[in-house]
Amino acid sequence: MTVHTGAPRWWRATTGIAVPCLVAAACGVMLWSSAAPVVDFVYFMLAGWALVLLGIAWLVLVVIGWFRYRTVRRTLLAPAVVAPAFVLVTAALVVVQAPFRLGFLVSKPALADAAADCTYSLEHRRIGVYSVRSTREFDGGCLFFTQGGLIDSVGIAYLPEGVPHLGAPRHDGDIGYDHIGGDWYRFVERF
Repeated sequence: MTVHTGAPRWWRATTGIAVPCLVAAACGVMLWSSAAPVVDFVYFMLAGWALVLLGIAWLVLVVIGWFRYRTVRRTLLAPAVVAPAFVLVTAALVVVQAPFRLGFLVSKPALADAAADCTYSLEHRRIGVYSVRSTREFDGGCLFFTQGGLIDSVGIAYLPEGVPHLGAPRHDGDIGYDHIGGDWYRFVERF
């Protein structure tokens, strides 16, 4: 077996450009799917699986580089550590719910305007960063049904008179609420 003194261009391009760019794209999808009131499960899981496969590919390429091309020092420096850094930052942001909080902060003025004139509607529209599938008046407030969730309906509620209960839905047809702040709540309607 011949030991090469320098890593070939394909290896440098793959570990330094292709893998980090694909990881950044998968992390972007994960952050975007986490901006919904309830994580958009399908996109989140697809991005998660993409990150697992990219992680395996990155690890294989690093080991090849270490043993075949003697690139230990090169793989410990940027850009080879960029991909794992993207994943760690994304995980931290998702855990502290930063995408949702930022999305809600940006969307709150538009949601408040829409809540002031809340009527039943099946019109699909964008309010702030949210794709709202329908709206409905509820207990003196407004429910905005958004994308997200897996089976149950989810969204954001403006309820100035409060909610019947906080927590998960208790039975089919019930709505569970999670307080965001002020008169605003996230909700899950169980079917």
